[in-house]
Amino acid sequence: MNPLLSPVTLLDRARHVTRAVPQAVACRQTAAHVWGLHVLSQGTPETDWPVELIAPGHLALPGCVTHPAPLPAEDATEHRGVRVTTPERTALDCARWLPRLEAVAALDQFARRGVDLEALWRRAPSWHLRDLLSLADPGARSPRESWLRVILVDGGLPRPGTQIHVPLTAGRSAYLDLGWEPYRLAVEYDGQDHHTSAADQRHDGARREELQRRGWHVIPVRKDVIPGQAAALLEHVANALIARGWRPDPAQTTRILSRIRAVRRRRR
Repeated sequence: MNPLLSPVTLLDRARHVTRAVPQAVACRQTAAHVWGLHVLSQGTPETDWPVELIAPGHLALPGCVTHPAPLPAEDATEHRGVRVTTPERTALDCARWLPRLEAVAALDQFARRGVDLEALWRRAPSWHLRDLLSLADPGARSPRESWLRVILVDGGLPRPGTQIHVPLTAGRSAYLDLGWEPYRLAVEYDGQDHHTSAADQRHDGARREELQRRGWHVIPVRKDVIPGQAAALLEHVANALIARGWRPDPAQTTRILSRIRAVRRRRR
């Protein structure tokens, strides 16, 4: 094959491989990408990502990673011209094989697309998977919002709500990424795509001033904070919750402090 004509995008390469090799089915992050999710690891260009396949163990293909595993016929389908694992099977595979933050981020995205989390719970073969499924929330609007929620919950804080509706003036509304409505405290992820220009920052500032007048305190979180500064973030949010009326019991306090110390040790 002429390399100049070789498929470049991950979708094209997955389509090419699964058409050429009848036994191969795209799986894991490749399958999630085919289904339209944002799941490829940060810093790895799509052109460098291997095509992940469920296929017979003897099959070795350039640019592919083969996972020999049984695949029931009902767990395979075709989407966008690619033979691929179904959304349900792909969600379970991502939960099983990805790191915790990335796994929950994938589950959140599948839940937003209508995958039945209760059905996945019944299929989950381990408590590890069920724990991850219990953390999933279709309200997350980006993978980093998912990461942020998991860091807070794992740190011992009460589980925040997502996309909290707050009425504003003139019939307008705000939807807060994460928060605790009884304490009027919110945490919002300020990603690079929508919060870096001068106009974005003016809009964010005006919005948050209006939320403050309505009794809300909003903690913005930049991209570089998670997961690199998770300990400082957890301490900040815990203190803000306590200042606004949350009263953790001794066990919760111990868990939060232990988590902060553990994260700081890992960073060192």
